[in-house]
Amino acid sequence: MDAQVPASRRAVLGGLAGMALAGLCTPVEAAASLDLARYRGKVVYVDFWASWCGPCKLSFPFMQELAGRYPAGDLAVVTVNVDRQRGAADAFLRQVRSSLPVIYDAAGDLAQTWKVADMPTSLVFDRKGAMRFRHQGFFPGKVREYEGHVAQLLQEA
Repeated sequence: MDAQVPASRRAVLGGLAGMALAGLCTPVEAAASLDLARYRGKVVYVDFWASWCGPCKLSFPFMQELAGRYPAGDLAVVTVNVDRQRGAADAFLRQVRSSLPVIYDAAGDLAQTWKVADMPTSLVFDRKGAMRFRHQGFFPGKVREYEGHVAQLLQEA
């Protein structure tokens, strides 16, 4: 690795490079903090959101309900905030009363890695860590479709 890369970043890059070799993430994910290996064997619903996003306010009750419906050993719901100001994100979370895990991506590294341009965007990964579904935006009329994607992946071995 380049000697000009800080030691902490080299450690992250090294760890993620090993995960990439194991097929658990893409090498491009190196700058990000989403560790899909942590969720191996679970279906993972990752939602990118921002405090200024109106539809994001609608998606949080859905995600809370989804997370509560299935055992934690089967489904993980993780949210990724892209606000540049942490205070705005924290105020939003208090407003929607979320207890879901949050990864703060103020620099936009994760959003760029996963090519997220619309808020919210949800990525649904199967138990092997492969992204199987991508939901751009949140539409209450599509809740059954979103639930169906999760249920389908939960039924797979």
